[in-house]
Amino acid sequence: MLFSPSPASDPSRVPPRHALTIAALVGLEYLQTIMVSFGASYISGGIDAAPEEFSLAAAAYATVAVLTILAHRWLVQRIGYRRLLRLSLLAFALGALVCANADSVGGFIAGRMLAACGGGAFFTAARVQVLHHDGPARIPALLAVPTGIMLASAAAPWLASWLVQDWNWRALFWLILPLSALVDRLVAVTVPQREPVPPPGPDRIHPAGIVLLTLGIFSLQFMLERSRYDLFGHPAIPLIGMLLALALFIGYLWYEWHTPRPLIRYRRFAGPRFWFGMAVYAIGYLVVSGCNYVLPLYMVQGLGFTLDNIGGIMGWSSLLGLPVAYLHFQFLRRWPNLRGCLRAGMLMLALFAWLAARLSPQATLWHIALALVVLNALFMPLMLGTAAASTFRGVPDSAFSHAYQVKNAMREIANALGISIATIVMQMRGALHYSRLAESTASLPSWYGMPDLSSLAGEINHQATFMACQDYFVCLGVLAAIGLLALQKRAG
Repeated sequence: MLFSPSPASDPSRVPPRHALTIAALVGLEYLQTIMVSFGASYISGGIDAAPEEFSLAAAAYATVAVLTILAHRWLVQRIGYRRLLRLSLLAFALGALVCANADSVGGFIAGRMLAACGGGAFFTAARVQVLHHDGPARIPALLAVPTGIMLASAAAPWLASWLVQDWNWRALFWLILPLSALVDRLVAVTVPQREPVPPPGPDRIHPAGIVLLTLGIFSLQFMLERSRYDLFGHPAIPLIGMLLALALFIGYLWYEWHTPRPLIRYRRFAGPRFWFGMAVYAIGYLVVSGCNYVLPLYMVQGLGFTLDNIGGIMGWSSLLGLPVAYLHFQFLRRWPNLRGCLRAGMLMLALFAWLAARLSPQATLWHIALALVVLNALFMPLMLGTAAASTFRGVPDSAFSHAYQVKNAMREIANALGISIATIVMQMRGALHYSRLAESTASLPSWYGMPDLSSLAGEINHQATFMACQDYFVCLGVLAAIGLLALQKRAG
C-alpha cells in the first residue's frame, strides 16, 4: 500500500521515494533543457524555422519560465504544493506533445510556452521540499538535488544524440511524456499539499509590477537571442534593447521594494552574501551554457567527431561529477573554506580553457575527454556547489522559497546570456579568421576547378570554426584569471 504523502510526519528520516521525487523533479527540467539545446539545429530544420524565429521561441520560453518561477509561492498558497506540481507536470507534458506535433514555428512556440508554464515550477519545488526534513534527514534530501542535476546532465547528451540519429527530432519531446507520467506518480504519493514552512503573510501579485517584469524579461531575452543576428548589421538595436530591459527591471525592483505586500519579499533575504552568491551562480551558468553551445561545434565541425561520440563523451564526463559533488559537500561540512573552493573552481576553469584551446585537428576523443572531465566533473561541482552552500546561509526558512525563486529566475537569464555571448564571440572571431584564410587563397592559379574551390571553401570554413572555438576558450581563460584576482579579497 502506498504511504501517505506527508514527509513531515517523520522529519528524522527520508523515505527513498521522497529523495527520488526531489531528484526526479530537478532532473526532468534539466533533461529537457539540455536535449532541446543539443538538438536545436535539427528542430529548426524540422519546423523550417529561421534563426531569428527559433530565437523568438527561446525568448518566449524564458519569459514564461521566469514569470512562473517568481509567482511560484503565490500559486502554492492558492492551490497547494501537490496540486500545483501535478498541474505543472500536465502542462509540461502537453507542451511537449504540442512541440512533438508542431509543423510550424507558431505551433512550436505555443508548445514551448505551455511547457514553460510547467517546467518553471520543478526546480524551486524540488529544493523547497528539502525543508520538510530536519536534522540529519535533511542531508540526503539535500543531496538528491545535485544527484538529479548530474544524472540528467549525463543522460541528456547521450539520449539526444541517440534519438536524433536513430529516430528524429520529435522523439526529443515524445520522451518527455512517459517521464512526466512517472514523476507525476511520485509527486502524488510523496509531496504534501502544504508548504514546509508557513509564510509570514500571503504573497500578492501587482499588475503594474507584472507588466514591468514581463516586458523587461521578454526584451532582455529577445535581444540576447537577436544579438547574434543584428550585431553586425544593426549594432544599435541590441544595445537599445538591453538598455530598455535594464530600465524595466529597475522599475520593477523599485516598485516591488516600495510595495507593502510584494510578490517577492526581497528585504528578508537580499544581503551582501546573497548577492555575492548570485554572482558566483551567474558565472557558473554563463560558462556552462556557453560551453554547451560551443563544444558541439568544436567537436563536430572543428575536430570531426560524430554526434554519437559527442553525446557519449559529454554524458560520461558529467556523470563523473556526481562523486565529486558528494565529496565536495562533505568537505564543506567539515572545512567550510568557501574562498578556497572558489579558487579551486577558477583554477579548474583555467585548466579546462588551456586543455581545450591547445587541441589540434588531430586530437582524439581521449584528449577532449580530459578537458570535459575538468569542466563537468570538477569546475561545475566546485563552482555551483560552493554557491549552493553559501548563498542561502542565514536566509530564514520562511523566506527560502522567495530567495530560491530569484536564484532560478536568474538562472534562466544567465543561461540565455551565456549562449548569446558565446555566439557573438564565435561570429566575430569566425568572420575574422575566415576573411584572413580566404585572403591567403586569393592568388590560387586559374586552373583550379569548381570542385576544388568548393572543397577549399569547406576547408576554410572548417578551419575558421576551429580557430574561433579556440579563441572562445582563451576568453574563458581570461575570465578565470580575472576571477582568481577578484578572489584575493575575502569571499563572503
